[in-house]
Amino acid sequence: MKSSLRTKGLGFAAVLIPVIACFLYFRFVVPYHICFKEQIQLFLFRSTYILSYFSKPAALACLGGDFLTQFLYFKTGGAVVVTLLLVMEWWLIFLILKRFSFVATGHAPSLQTLCATSLLPVIIEWIAYPKLSFSVALSISFILALSVFLGYAKTTGKISIVIGILLIPILYIMAGTSVFLFLILVVLYEIHCGRKRFVYWSALSGLAVALPILLRHSYLLTFKQAYLYPYSDVKQALSLVTLALMVLLLVCFGKLRGLKFGVWANVIRANVIRPYVLGIVLGFVLIAGLVKTMDRKRENLFGIMIEAYHENWDKVLAIAESEELQNPIAACYTNIALSKKSLLGERLMDFYQPFVSGLLPYVPKSGWSVIFAGCDAYYHIGDLDIAQHGAMVGMIFSPNQRSARMVERLAEINLAIGDIPAATKYLRILESTLFHKKSPDRFELQPHQAILKEDMIHKSTDIRVSLELLTESNPDNLPALDYLLCYHLLTKNIPAFFKVYTSYGKGKYRHVPKAYAEALLIYFAAKQSTMKEVSSYGIDAEIIKAFGEYTRLYEQSDGNLAPMQEKFSNTYWLFYHFATVKND
Repeated sequence: MKSSLRTKGLGFAAVLIPVIACFLYFRFVVPYHICFKEQIQLFLFRSTYILSYFSKPAALACLGGDFLTQFLYFKTGGAVVVTLLLVMEWWLIFLILKRFSFVATGHAPSLQTLCATSLLPVIIEWIAYPKLSFSVALSISFILALSVFLGYAKTTGKISIVIGILLIPILYIMAGTSVFLFLILVVLYEIHCGRKRFVYWSALSGLAVALPILLRHSYLLTFKQAYLYPYSDVKQALSLVTLALMVLLLVCFGKLRGLKFGVWANVIRANVIRPYVLGIVLGFVLIAGLVKTMDRKRENLFGIMIEAYHENWDKVLAIAESEELQNPIAACYTNIALSKKSLLGERLMDFYQPFVSGLLPYVPKSGWSVIFAGCDAYYHIGDLDIAQHGAMVGMIFSPNQRSARMVERLAEINLAIGDIPAATKYLRILESTLFHKKSPDRFELQPHQAILKEDMIHKSTDIRVSLELLTESNPDNLPALDYLLCYHLLTKNIPAFFKVYTSYGKGKYRHVPKAYAEALLIYFAAKQSTMKEVSSYGIDAEIIKAFGEYTRLYEQSDGNLAPMQEKFSNTYWLFYHFATVKND
């Protein structure tokens, strides 16, 4: 009795440990990877929108997947959804392998061994989930194929033939390419049961192969897409292939029993491969896969983007400080966070600055993630025309051509420019979502966004023109002024910086921000200005003293970086003298 209880306890622990590990991984290791999937997706509770899913195969898989993707909006919610989906896959695979294993081994298989073996396809999906291209719909497609097969396996006689033939088109329409997994499982199950219905197998196979070709024009898909949808490539369907191979091996072992090759079946039957050995091996495969595919820099980049969306600017700066991400997108959101907290001029040089691409990175030929960042930056400084263009282009070229994040931004932009009909349209779209419902009162317009004295027509690549127009149109637009000043600093155009600071910035700050003070001293040194002129700008005496020390050290080092890097690493002086553009 004690031994039985102990065995059950070990079995329960063997099941519980992977489930807990899965939840903890997606909640605390890659939460931003999961949350960001929701921001590049948009699910609406509208009949026309729901019916649109039937314009492509895998309608039910994509519909269910996109519905569940909404809950990825929350870190904990995302971890729960992904964990439950993987647990469901594990349970269904266990039931299928249990059904096949009995004949392969000649006796009831070890439940612990089956539990461990069933984890392999699940581990493959676990490793793949953080990738943005791996959607929740793929798991739903897999689950649908497994569930339909288990239902089919309970049918017998001629009715199974009718049901099997009917399920092929239904499953393709509802689950997509997972129909081929269903086909393989059905044929192997027929062989497993000793049936020899070759005509039936041929009919099923022919129907499954022909359907994508026959329907691809109706679905407007290429030949490859018709056979893989909703998967983008074969690698994403690796879990399906792995399960099919596992079942194939079990059937082969069953057929080889009693032959000289039946030694392999005897090995399984004797439980030479113990459950804990399988568990250790699978654990090693999982850890190795997660370590190999885990991208901490990308996770932190998504973290910065997610926290910026929620306007958690302190968290944005905390991530930027701890990780030192050398990425234009990270630099863009870091600069927005600094500007939001009125610290851009003070702490500009405390973070990685890839010249002007870290200020306003949006250019027409950029990737969608860069356009997302540029859209947010232009919105922040008040150039709403470019922000609106960026939101539209970013959404069009994002992976799913729909983004809740960009729809929210479009609503904000149109409210700011006073286009109420357009803003109402986007707000109505958001009303049909679960977690993005907004009222006009939710969007608090900033003064520099609400006051636009003249139209600004210019190219999106003309960053300087944009910033100058914003500053001249509204001198109280401090975000635009800071960005214009920092633009000149990062392009090392000290005379232009001095002109803008003197015209618009002098007297607007309680004290001269550190980076601005350091740049002013470079200008005064080049012009050999008098101390009276320098003192009229209110530069801190400590910074003036440090500049004298830096100048002496720079002259003594004959332009060598090393002597100054330790003491003056976060100064504009070091950036001005040594920062260069890297040509890849």
